[in-house]
Amino acid sequence: MTSTFARTRTMRAALVTTALALLIALSAVAPSEAAARPAALAPATVSVDFADRRGVLRRSERYNNYANENAFIEQRSADARFLNEQGLHQKVHRVWLDYAFEQCSIETGTCDFSGNTDAYLTDAGHLSDSVLVNLNPDEFIRGERPLKDLQPLLEVMLGDLKKKYPAVKYVEVFNEPDWKYHGHERHDGRPADEVTLRPGDLYRFYAPFYKAANEVDEGVRPADRLQIGGPAISVMDPEWMKPFLDDYAADRDPHKRLDFISYHAYMKWDDDYQVPTFYKSDLRQVSSERGDILTWLRERRIRGRVPSFITETGIYPGPSYDDRTGTTDYLRQAAGMATYNYVYSRQPDTYMFNWVVRHFAEGRKDQLVTRVDDGPVPTGIFTPYGNMMLMQSKMKDIEVSATVSGSREDDNGVYAIASKDRTGASLMVWNWQHTNDRSHRATIHMSRLPRRLGRGPVRLRMFRIDQTTSNYFTDPAGAGLRQVSDEIVRPGAHHDETIDLKPNACTSSSWNPHDAVLRPGFVRSPTPPESINLDMENVILRASRRSVVEEGVGEGSALPGPRFPGRSGGGRAARPGRRAR
Repeated sequence: MTSTFARTRTMRAALVTTALALLIALSAVAPSEAAARPAALAPATVSVDFADRRGVLRRSERYNNYANENAFIEQRSADARFLNEQGLHQKVHRVWLDYAFEQCSIETGTCDFSGNTDAYLTDAGHLSDSVLVNLNPDEFIRGERPLKDLQPLLEVMLGDLKKKYPAVKYVEVFNEPDWKYHGHERHDGRPADEVTLRPGDLYRFYAPFYKAANEVDEGVRPADRLQIGGPAISVMDPEWMKPFLDDYAADRDPHKRLDFISYHAYMKWDDDYQVPTFYKSDLRQVSSERGDILTWLRERRIRGRVPSFITETGIYPGPSYDDRTGTTDYLRQAAGMATYNYVYSRQPDTYMFNWVVRHFAEGRKDQLVTRVDDGPVPTGIFTPYGNMMLMQSKMKDIEVSATVSGSREDDNGVYAIASKDRTGASLMVWNWQHTNDRSHRATIHMSRLPRRLGRGPVRLRMFRIDQTTSNYFTDPAGAGLRQVSDEIVRPGAHHDETIDLKPNACTSSSWNPHDAVLRPGFVRSPTPPESINLDMENVILRASRRSVVEEGVGEGSALPGPRFPGRSGGGRAARPGRRAR
C-alpha cells in the first residue's frame, strides 16, 4: 500500500526543514568567545511557605516527544526501559506517523503498521500511559489526493490504531502548517495570494479528523474515546489561531470536537517571515498565551474546558546556538526548559511537552546523550537537560508557595518551585541566566514545614546540575544526576539554607523524615558526591503516589477528562480530578 507520495513528501519535508535550518542558523548570534570575568555573588531570597497549598504540582517531565519512527531505532526500546527505571514514565508521549496515509487503504479497509511503525508505537506505549499521534495530511493539503477521500481513509487509520495500540488516545492534526505551507513560501518570495495555505484554510482539513474519530468511537464509553486537537502551528500566532477558531465556532455540526488546542513555542516571525525573534531572549513572551486563548474562546462562545498543549518547546529552534561548541549551551538548555515549565505551569489548563528524547540532528535538544566522538550511540546516559527532568520527577505532589525576591533582571534570575506530601517535602531552585554571567547566593527561608519534618530529625539530600556537575559534556564519568550532600538536620517549624548558584545552575533538595537518633554533638554529615540511589528514590516516589491517592489528590487530575460531543460548542470537558485542599 505504499506509493510515491511517501518519497515525495519526505523530500519536500527535508527541503522545508533544511530551509528553516539555514535561516535560523544565519539568524543566530553567538556571544563573544572572550572569557567573562567572574562576578560577585548577587543576593536573592527564596521564601517557601509549606502550609500554603497551590494544588497538584504540574509535571511537565511527564509530557514528552520521540523523534520520528526512523530515528534511533536501535536505542529506542532501551531508552524506554531506562526512562521507566529512572521514574520518568510518561503521562502523554507524542509520536510522528509520517507514513500512515500510505500504510492504510480505503479499498481494503486495512492498515499495515508492521515493522518499524509497530515497534515505534509499541515502545511509546511501554513508556507512557497515553500516546499522542501527530498526523499531517500533506498530500491532501497539496492537492495530490482528493479531499473527499480524507475522512474515509482516517476512519480506517484511526480504527486500526485504536484496535492495535490501546495507548493511542490523542490525535494531533497538522505539524507547523503555518510554516510548511505558507511561511517558507513567503520567505522565498512567493506573494501572499499564491501560497499553498492561508490562515483561513486549516479547518476544512481538520473537520474530517473529528468526523472520522466520531465514527470510530461510536458506542465507546467516553473515557475511551479518542481526543482530537490541533492545529499545531509553529508559533501561537493570532493570525492563524483566530481564523481556525472562527471556523470551528461557525461549524454547525452538533458533534464537532476540539479536545485540545496545540502549538509550538520557540520563536515568532515578522509579518513577511523574514526575521525570527527567539523566545530565549525573554521567556516571559509566552506568559500571556493562555489568557489570549481563553479570551478568543469566550469571544466565539466556544464552551467547554479546552486545554492548551504546547507540543514542542525549546530555546534553540532549528540549528540555532549561543556557543558554537555546544559546551555551555547544554546547561543553558536545562535551565531554559526549567524556566519554560515555570512560566507555563502558572497558566491554567496548559501542558508543556518536552522536546526531545533524542534529536535527529541537534545535540542541544537531547535528553539522552546521543553524540559521542567514537563508537555507537550510547544508552542510559542523561544530558544536563535529562538530569533536570529527573530532578523534576523527584518533586513531591502538592505544590506550595515559593516566592523569589531580589534577583530578577527581565526574565533572568533565580526561580523556585516547592512541594510536599505525606512522605516529605522538596524544592527546586535554579538560576536562569541564558548568556549572562550573574551568579547568585540564594537564602532559602522555609516556614511552616510539615509537622512530620518539624519534629525532626530529617534527612536532607541535595542534587546539583552545573557546568561541571551532572554534566556529561565536561565530565563524562559524572554524567548522572549527582548528589552533593546528604545530611541529618532538625529543622523545627522554620529552617534556613543558603545555596550558591552559578549561571544556569539547577539544584534540588528532598526532605524526608529520618528515624535515626542523632549522636551527641552531631549536626551534619555531608557525603561525597554520588549518583542517586535509584532503588531508594523509586521507593520514595511510589510511597508519595500512594499517599496522594489517600488524600484524594492524584496526577489523574492533571488533564481534563474526555469531551462529550453533542453539546453546544463541541461538548463540555469532564470535570477534572479533585484539587488539593
